[in-house]
Amino acid sequence: MVDAQTSAGFTHITDGMLKWQDLLRPFAENLEGAKPGSLVRWFNNNTFYRKPHITGNLCYVTPVTESVAHIKCLPKNGHWKTILPAPYTLAQLSENQFYKNKTELMFKYAEALRTEIENLARQGISYVQLSDPALVYQPDGVTISKDDLQLAGEALHSMVAGVQVTTCLQTFFGDFAGILPEALDFPVDHLGIDMYETDLEGLKDYVFSKGVALGVVDSRSSLIEDPDRLAAAATSILDSISCKSLDVFICPNCDLEFLPWERARQKMNAVTAVAERLRRALN
Repeated sequence: MVDAQTSAGFTHITDGMLKWQDLLRPFAENLEGAKPGSLVRWFNNNTFYRKPHITGNLCYVTPVTESVAHIKCLPKNGHWKTILPAPYTLAQLSENQFYKNKTELMFKYAEALRTEIENLARQGISYVQLSDPALVYQPDGVTISKDDLQLAGEALHSMVAGVQVTTCLQTFFGDFAGILPEALDFPVDHLGIDMYETDLEGLKDYVFSKGVALGVVDSRSSLIEDPDRLAAAATSILDSISCKSLDVFICPNCDLEFLPWERARQKMNAVTAVAERLRRALN
């Protein structure tokens, strides 16, 4: 997996998360006060996760992801990246049997995540993706309230303020426009957008002052996209949100775990091809 990413020319390299049974499992297994619960469908996909059950006060007693992250396999002198769940998604997908509400739980998760990120930074991780699908996934059509968005932003601030890593809040499975304009003030360096779920018209009224990670390669389809078409679409998107001068990343719209290996490898190559075309178009 590392070789495939380096061969594709990726800017940031992950360990591939091959030992992660699901995104939340390390926290359910390693935080005191939590334990893995029943299997639950991962949003509207044909995959599952074990719902963390919160039975006591959450305490960080040991590194959470160290046992599943192949940090030693990452290339030396490179840009290392890790993927963690964001506090809002962790709280929403947990069974809270201890705290008075999910807001309190979210802030306790934020404390644990901060400690984990600090530990990862000491090991050389320079880029942290905080995956937050629950922030935008709204199957009933009801978007998250402005009050909840404010609280989610405050939890992010308590987690990343002063931490020496670059951060990206990556959303997927839902419409990013539904959390605007509040998301523009989130204390992260980059904002990740699932371009297959987002109403592009809903982005055009806003000017982005942060970098963006455009999820233009579809990880939930085995079809290999035309890089020229995707690069043109990405250029149009950047024109509409006035973001050309900021950091721009091309990425899959969500994790590649939904595809067989050969298709996932082809999707990685598609990401590189789109990025190269976009770079030429913007220069």
